[in-house]
Amino acid sequence: MATVIGGAALGFIDKSFPTLPTIPILGRAGSIAAYAYFLSKGKGHSILRDVALAGAAIAGYQMGNQGHVSGVVPQVSGIAAQV
Repeated sequence: MATVIGGAALGFIDKSFPTLPTIPILGRAGSIAAYAYFLSKGKGHSILRDVALAGAAIAGYQMGNQGHVSGVVPQVSGIAAQV
């Protein structure tokens, strides 16, 4: 149930903060997961940990299903396509 709440919070963060910086290669979900992970360090169990888990799961699903993570900046996706 905590992961479901984390997923809902991830969607809310993604919708509410459209100008949140995206880390190249991680995409939107991966970037939000990384931010939440680093903010939750040392705080025990928190909603940020749930957001990090849900974001990592969504980013992993997108990579496995589509071959890329949505929200990757065009400059990076062009480079990745050439490699």
